[in-house]
Amino acid sequence: MRKARIISLTITLLASTYMLKSQNTVTLPGLLKSMEQWNKLYRVSAATDSVYWLRKSNIKVNYLPKVELNAEATWQSDVTKVNIPMPGISIPTPDNDNYKLTIDVSQLIWDGGATKSMHQLEDESRKLEQNKVESELYTQKERVASLYFGILSTDMAIRQLKAMAVELDKRIEELEAGVNAGVVLESSANALKAERLRLEQSIDANLSQRYSLAESIYSLTGVKIDESAQGIIPSLAIPNQDVCSRPDYKLFDLQNGYLSTAAGALNSRRMPKLSAFARVGYGKPGLNMLSNEFDSFALVGARLSWSIWDWNSTSRERQTLKIQQNILQYRRNAYDEGCSAQVSSALAQIQSLQRQIQTDEKIVELLEKSVKTSASQLKNGTITSSVYLSDFNSLLRARIDMELHKIKLSQEVVKLYFTLGMSIND
Repeated sequence: MRKARIISLTITLLASTYMLKSQNTVTLPGLLKSMEQWNKLYRVSAATDSVYWLRKSNIKVNYLPKVELNAEATWQSDVTKVNIPMPGISIPTPDNDNYKLTIDVSQLIWDGGATKSMHQLEDESRKLEQNKVESELYTQKERVASLYFGILSTDMAIRQLKAMAVELDKRIEELEAGVNAGVVLESSANALKAERLRLEQSIDANLSQRYSLAESIYSLTGVKIDESAQGIIPSLAIPNQDVCSRPDYKLFDLQNGYLSTAAGALNSRRMPKLSAFARVGYGKPGLNMLSNEFDSFALVGARLSWSIWDWNSTSRERQTLKIQQNILQYRRNAYDEGCSAQVSSALAQIQSLQRQIQTDEKIVELLEKSVKTSASQLKNGTITSSVYLSDFNSLLRARIDMELHKIKLSQEVVKLYFTLGMSIND
């Protein structure tokens, strides 16, 4: 993406002022903070940490002595015999059945870094699990933002509809006075009354939609947004950065780190392992293989093990990890291109909305003058109610379009923040 395309400018959007019953206010940053305390996904992160520490504790056990109790009873088809006759000497023949009860103690001295690699893999795995939770939460935050702007849009529409309803009531009152005086046809007043009822229908439809949006927000944040709540349009500066730092983007670095650590673990797996051991036991025979008596015994020693040939299994695993890293890089490049396209599209949309708002203001100004003139002509009976309603509805649509464009402008900036992974503060 080209940083030159990111415009260093700040848009200050007027906070929406709704005709509501109370002064309760709701902000997008406030909802996002409430979500952090309410959303059950945050509990997953704590549970993931618990699993991590339990696994780390198990890995540390590798450095501690291992104690095993073993019992063994065997029968063999043949035994060692000394068939050389020697005067005065009798060499007993061992029994075919043998019995042993031993306690074996082993202590790892050096494992070529295998245990250290296990610790590192567990650390990387923990980061990946935490990132998955962050990505899920981030997606839900975007959902909350979308719902919040939906509430702002419906509240704006309701406000405009109610304002126009008040204006229409004044015209109806004027026409009814003319009807009573016999200078205005009753049909003209009835046409305005029908339009007034249609406004009420639109208000009710928007209220129903608002309720549905508020319930969805409650399920995600635990915040009740009733009809008396006043939403504030976010006022954010357009970012001047082009570095994407979304949680799902960070996943590429974490996955690459995990694969690199796994590759290092393969090397340590092929290293020799040195350990010390001790054994004490009781059995028949003991260490004297020519004895047929039960006896105790003990021995100590050191053991070196080294897998010198694994049929190229480690080499194939190393190649697999390398391929996975290449695939990860391909996906990262594709993500970079997608992020760049989204940022460019958002900036173009922001510029377009800014121009539309400027035009909207001029349109509203002209239509307000036209409606004012039409209202005077309707009162004097020089135009019909249908002509006035045409001007009236044009002004209503223009005002709603202008306010929607302002809300949409703020929403596009917020979406750009989410795309880049930037924090949305008050």
